[in-house]
Order: sequence, then C-alpha cells, then structure tokens
Amino acid sequence: IFTPGRIGQVSVRNRTVMPAMGTNMSDHGFVNDAIVNHYVERAKGGVGLIMIEVTCVDTPLGLNTLNMLAADDDKYIPGLARLAAAIHQQGAKCFLQLSHTGRGARRKNIGAQPVGPSAVPMPFSFMMGFGNEEPRALTIDEIRGIEDKYTAAAVRAQKAGFDGVELHACGYYMGQQFLSSKANIRTDEYGGSPENRSRFYSNIIGKIRKNCGDSFGLVVKQAVMEAGDQGGITMEEGLFYANKFLTAGADGIEVMGGSWKPVPGLDDIPSTADKPGRMLGLCAMVKKTVLSMPGEKRCPAFIGGGRTYLPELADQSLADGQCDFIFMGHGLLAEPHLVEYLEKDCYDQARPCIGCNLCADDQLSHGRHIRCSCNAVLGNDDNDYTIKPASAIKNVLVIGGGIAGLEAARVAAMRGHKVTLAEKNGHLGGQLDYAVAPPYKDNLKQLYPYYEKQMEINGVEVLLNTEADESWILSRKPDAVIWACGVRPAVLPIPGFEKPIVSTAKEVLLGKETGDHVVIIGGGVVGCETAELLLAQGKTVAVVEMLDTLAGKMAATTRSILMGHLKGHKLDTYMECACREITDRGVVIEDKEGRKTELVCDNVLISIGDKPNNELCDSIRAKVPEFYNIGDSDRPDSFAASSAAGYYTALRL
Repeated sequence: IFTPGRIGQVSVRNRTVMPAMGTNMSDHGFVNDAIVNHYVERAKGGVGLIMIEVTCVDTPLGLNTLNMLAADDDKYIPGLARLAAAIHQQGAKCFLQLSHTGRGARRKNIGAQPVGPSAVPMPFSFMMGFGNEEPRALTIDEIRGIEDKYTAAAVRAQKAGFDGVELHACGYYMGQQFLSSKANIRTDEYGGSPENRSRFYSNIIGKIRKNCGDSFGLVVKQAVMEAGDQGGITMEEGLFYANKFLTAGADGIEVMGGSWKPVPGLDDIPSTADKPGRMLGLCAMVKKTVLSMPGEKRCPAFIGGGRTYLPELADQSLADGQCDFIFMGHGLLAEPHLVEYLEKDCYDQARPCIGCNLCADDQLSHGRHIRCSCNAVLGNDDNDYTIKPASAIKNVLVIGGGIAGLEAARVAAMRGHKVTLAEKNGHLGGQLDYAVAPPYKDNLKQLYPYYEKQMEINGVEVLLNTEADESWILSRKPDAVIWACGVRPAVLPIPGFEKPIVSTAKEVLLGKETGDHVVIIGGGVVGCETAELLLAQGKTVAVVEMLDTLAGKMAATTRSILMGHLKGHKLDTYMECACREITDRGVVIEDKEGRKTELVCDNVLISIGDKPNNELCDSIRAKVPEFYNIGDSDRPDSFAASSAAGYYTALRL
C-alpha cells in the first residue's frame, strides 16, 4: 500500500486515495480557507491521491447543495489553483471531481425545474428531503452543451494545476442517470441501448482528451451495478460501460455498486455495521473482466475499497491484484492522518469512523456543512486542526468518562495540561454503553479502545469507580473543572409511574429482561433502537410517540434502514399519542382526538428523553477558578455535539 503507483501518466506516492466526498463548505462555489485546510490536513496525513469533492459544471442547474464547489466559470480558477498548490506542497496529487446533479437537484436551490435524461422522477427521496419532482427531459442540443461544460471545467482544472479530473457516475447524479435504463428511457442517440446510454460520458471523455492531452489524468467513479427493483444498471451493462469509458480514453475506474431503495428491508444493514473491504470483491471482478474485454486501453488503474482501513486487508487486496489503489473515504473524514498511522503501524491511535452517516446527512437533508460524530473539527468555518500548547499549565479535573469528557481530557492533555479524569463506573464510555447495545452497532464499539489508548498515550490519569462529589473535587485543588456527567433518567408525571412493570429503555439495552409483550413510551432514537432489539428477540412491541415522526434526530440514511427493520418486524406504533396512566395491566394512552385506549403488556419501558445531570454545577462553579459544564450534562444531544463540546472547551483552557 505504501509503494508508488500510476494512474495514466500521473505518479502517486502510494496506493491510497481519498475519494470525493462533498463538504458544502465553499463560499457559493469558491474555494475558501475551510476547503483548503480540509484537504491539506489529509495531504499532510499521507494520502497519495485526493479526489476533490463533487464540483458543479453547470450552475445553478447542476447544483447539489448551495455551497457545492463550482468550476463552470474562469472566476473559480484562482481559488482552485490555491487548493491544488497547497495539496501538492504536502506531496499528494489531486484530481477534481466533475459533476452535474441532474434530476437530483432541488428547485429551492436551483430556482427551476430539475433536468435529466428523461422525465422520470427519482424513486427515492428519504435522504435528500425532496418530493421526487419530475425532471424536464434534456434536448439533444442541451446534452451536447452539458458535455462541453464538463470539458470546459476539466480545462479549468488543468489550468489551476490539478493532476486530473474524475467524472461522477454513481449515486443520484446525472452521470449515473444516463447509464440507468430506469432513469434514461430515451429512444434517440443517448438512450435505448447500453451503447447509446454510454454516449454522454464517452463523448465527454473524448472531448477532455482532445482539449487536455494524454498526460492529464482522467478517472470515472462508476456504479457498475444497481440491484433490486429500482436497479437500472445490470452487471453486464456496468462492465460494458467500464470498458467503454476506458477505451474512450479514461485512465481508471473507481468501482462502486449498489442501489437506493424507497423502503429498505430486513436484509439491509446500516453503515454502523458495515464490514471492512466490502467493495474489494466487486472491484476484483470488474478488473479481471474488463481487462479481458476487447478494445485498446491505457493500462488502466482500478480503485477499490469500502471501509478498507485495516492495513493487512489493504495490503493483501493489492498483493492479490483485487485493485490497484485503495480508497479510504469516511475513515479520512474522521481521522485526517489515517494513512500516516497505518504507515507507522499505530492504527490504534487513529480516530475511528463509526458509520453514522452524519457527514452526508447534515449536508443533503439539512443544507449544513459536513459534520462528524467523532471529529469535532470537520465542517467548522476554518477547519483548523492546530492544537496549540497551553500558555500556562493547569491542573485540570474532568468529571465523567463519556464522549464529552474523554475528548476534553484528550485535547487538554495534548496541550500540556495535567489532566485527571474521574469516572464513577468501572470502565470508560458513558452513554456509549447504550449506543452499542442495539443490533448493527459494531463500528461504534471501536470508540472504547480508541479513547482508552488516547488516555494512555497522552498521560491522562484515569480514576475509575470514583464518585466525584463536591468535597472530593475541592480536595484535588483543581485549576479547572470540566463537568461532563451526562444525564439522569426523566420522570413521567403520571399515575402508576412507580409500578414494578416500569423500567427505562436504557436498562433493557444493558440486559434487563422483559416479558413477551412490551410497550415503549417514547419513539426517539433510543426508543426505536430498543424496539428493534426486542423485536429481534421475537417479542411483541408497541411504541407510543407524541410526535408524528419516529427517531427524527437520526441521520436519514441510517434512520431509513431502522424504519425498514421496524416495519419488517411489524412494530405496532401509536403516533401523536400521550401516555396518561400506567396500570397493573399496561398503559392507558390518549390520541390527539382525545380518545383513550389501554395497551395490555408485561412491561412498560420509558424512553422520553433524559435530563441533564447538573445539580452540583452551580455550587462547584463558585468554588473553583474555572468551571465548564459540557456535553449531555449541559444539554442532552448527540455524539457530535458532545465531541465538539469536549474539543473546543479544552482549547479554551
């Protein structure tokens, strides 16, 4: 993995690739400090080739998000040149990914009806948050005009100093829309057969080669298959397309696959449980087959991956010829120096990606900057990863070993402070204990050894089984106290709350037994994940929720799979209902029309949102030089919020 490689005539220092992943951080298309810092940090971290995020060739019609990078005008060249030069200064190469969103665009962003190869709306909308508006079919002249816009954008990238470009042909973007027989139902020269459906990108590749020459790199990021009922690209067609693009002049294929579903089912697995190297087999098959197909090719490179963060897995896949380069995507969002850690054989120090998909969801569903549950810096206005040494060394006491406390202790110690962390339980983790308990949460478990290692290498004194009351805290004579004590259970002020059949959902997540019939009060993330756990055990479960949405705070892609599982397990739901009484037989609920119903059950589980554990804060704050209440003990939220609170509080010390 750490040997040099070539993509076309572009030499790369090692076989690692950061694939294109949107950040929505530009200034309306222009490169800014946040964009530069984002990619420079990954180049510093050892990546060989960086595919710069999805870049629009046709604004506003082709925009995905309002702050998508753009390259459809010469005014963008100076910023792009600054970005390319900064990456090259760190020894990495860079390609600019060119794209048009097509029918995936939103009217509210582009101010017009979306366009596509055909007037066929997308069959899915759960992630992007729009209502499947029917696109307008492009005319042949318009298609040729967009081909020229791709070409002009590639010329600008070359003028800016990029080593090549990548054409985006996967996901819900126009490149894939032309290749799909479901999205492209044209009967002219751009549709009706695989040959015609490939014409759009084949023409673009030919035009880029003519205008940019043979030494300029050119890769296609391609979904080689779409499975299931919504699939419009068969494997046979995908192999045909890959061969077609390579014979047209592309230097390589970044191999992707899969499909989107309107409603995921029980067989779908969220990224929180993805296995390492999940696309390597697909890449190997594509490489072997396409290389044996007729047509003159330019010694193509095949880029494969999919959570390929284990060095032995990456090395073996390259040694076996499954791929020529390894892409490492979300892992590099979570840990910019992942490649450096791999090379130095200290992967256990790398911050893990837990697969929550917050990075994509915040942009596509909410129009915000990219964000990460574990990397507090990602998506901030400056993306500055500098951790400066403290001007004065302080005795810092962190109370609570959850995500907020651990992150605060890690960064404070890195700055040179003398840090002690007290945790009342016998292990670190806090709310993580509940997060890893439901099904399909394997990747979250990586946070335990990561933070244990961080405490060790940064010299944090960890005191487990320590109840830090006020007198104990004051006896330590701290210069600064960071209170990160999480939450305490909420009380539901209704008759019967104290009955023996009542427990919290979190108690069940940690192993408390229930009967065969369970009612969960509260349909947030914890309530729904507890329901999934019990349903998988064969129990009958009902969820009562006051709102009209279940698990509304969960990232949309992950939530869609959870909802598919709950539907497949036949969860009973009572939406827009309130719990009025708990009886010996079960729960009395009331709907928004005032009708009451009794749900008979063996156990009632409370999951209505916890309260901040902050009762001692005011007293302690008055008696220590510096005091900070952070994370859930300040305001219950998410791992991302807790991580950010810990990180930036430590920078203030």
